[in-house]
Amino acid sequence: METHITVEGFDRPNNRRSGPDGTIVDVQGQLRAPSDWVGEHRLEQLWNRRHGRAKLGVGLAVANSHHRHIILTNVPDDLDWVRSELESLIAELMAEPERQASDA
Repeated sequence: METHITVEGFDRPNNRRSGPDGTIVDVQGQLRAPSDWVGEHRLEQLWNRRHGRAKLGVGLAVANSHHRHIILTNVPDDLDWVRSELESLIAELMAEPERQASDA
């Protein structure tokens, strides 16, 4: 069975401040993932390795909910870019060989 992870949306950015490459913000939002999904730590690692100063935190599933809270810190003030980067990393995560083997 294939696992689907989707970005459901973001709250309004907050903590706006100046960074070395322009305005940066913190963003909270939600992912939709199966309640038994265990890839949150790997997704955090992929994001944090790619984006250095910007950090991603993914919450755990609570009461078998399919919703996971996320927080991204020190990201550009561009939610389209944040969504695109996050979706790109989710696709990369889902394409990893060990992930495909565990879904079989």
